[in-house]
Amino acid sequence: MTVALDHQRQRVDHQSDQLLQYYHDAFAWPTTIDSSTGDVRLRLGTVVDALFIRDRLAVAVNNFLVRHMLRAPIITVPGDSTDWIFLTQSRTTMRLAVWEDLVRIDVGWKRRGDTISLPAPDTVGEGVRWLERPRQHHGLPPWTAVVAAARRASSSYGTW
Repeated sequence: MTVALDHQRQRVDHQSDQLLQYYHDAFAWPTTIDSSTGDVRLRLGTVVDALFIRDRLAVAVNNFLVRHMLRAPIITVPGDSTDWIFLTQSRTTMRLAVWEDLVRIDVGWKRRGDTISLPAPDTVGEGVRWLERPRQHHGLPPWTAVVAAARRASSSYGTW
């Protein structure tokens, strides 16, 4: 039984290494491997950032971005929360009133340096998966554009 477990662990490690290499080569994202789980993690705050938006508002935000010819990669975590994770360029300085609006409409973010799990490009089952996959040679939307879309969507449809 130990041989089978060792083989499975080696296979998972190899898959994690390949996924880490894929995200680094295709997008130049700062990724690491969580040594305890083997998950590929994306470090936020330098090249990539993320906004966590509740699914009802997130649908409206995504529609707004698409109408304005912007596209954000979106990660979902089925069963864990109702948040969609919008990947953006690194965050920028904003007025206090904007941060207060984000809190009011229940949009969240993580601290610089925190990490999130990245799904494999072809994951369709349970767990972390892409709702909108990132595309090579297509940059991430600016942080401010997704913030503006969230604020606009919330004012158009009421408080979420």
